Amino acid sequence: MEQRSTEGVAQPGLDVDAQPGIQVWTLGFAPVNAIGPELLDQLEGALTAAVADESVAVIVLTSSLRVFSAGADAKWIKRVVDAEGPEQLLIRFRHTMDRFRALCVRMRRSDLLFVVALAGHTLAGGLELAAACDLRFAADDDAIQIGAPEMKLFGVMPSGGAGTQFLSRLMGPARCLRFLLEAESATPNQAHDLGIVEQLVEPDRLREEVMAFATRVAGRAGRAGVGAAKRLALDGAELPLFEAIEFDHTVHWDSMRRGNFLPGVSAFVKQFG
Repeated sequence: MEQRSTEGVAQPGLDVDAQPGIQVWTLGFAPVNAIGPELLDQLEGALTAAVADESVAVIVLTSSLRVFSAGADAKWIKRVVDAEGPEQLLIRFRHTMDRFRALCVRMRRSDLLFVVALAGHTLAGGLELAAACDLRFAADDDAIQIGAPEMKLFGVMPSGGAGTQFLSRLMGPARCLRFLLEAESATPNQAHDLGIVEQLVEPDRLREEVMAFATRVAGRAGRAGVGAAKRLALDGAELPLFEAIEFDHTVHWDSMRRGNFLPGVSAFVKQFG
């Protein structure tokens, strides 16, 4: 999965760096990490491999470029329209976006914790990808734009990665609706106030903060603990209260059985002689 030249310079693509309990996925699809077949091929493969590796608990998603992702490939759109016409673009665009949506759903349904580090512009499909992650850290830099400009550009919100649904749950339905209709980008600080971003970090400390968080979580909880917390906090919140309580009971006891509870208890009681 990791692609490097013989001179040590990263080739375009997805770089996967494995660390204990963690994988760091770095997008490097110049110039803007466009959401297209090549990027999806590599993210799908990385996700399949990570899910199969029970030692992995946390995925940190980041970018080697000045932008996290600007969404669909504008140059590809122009080529298809010029060569085949708008109707054919609609067909081809739908196929790619169906793949993108399926990837985002797999990420959310997995027992892996996805933490995204946003150090550059995060727009359109890029915001959808970030919203599909479980937690969002962003550099506190007013030059960064975070937004969904589709309504302004096209008069419609394509939502290829089901971004409207993820954003609605982060922001609340009414604020999400206005955000999509206004189609104005937010700074990271504004995105934090809107509920899109959970943590603001000084730009030069973003990677350090994200990696420290990921390391703590992976070491304490492992795959079972992370998966249980994710399901209880995110999936349980979508259920009626008493159904959620039963769901909580089932997930809680399963995670205690499979996770780090018993080793943790053994270490805890040793403190008392």
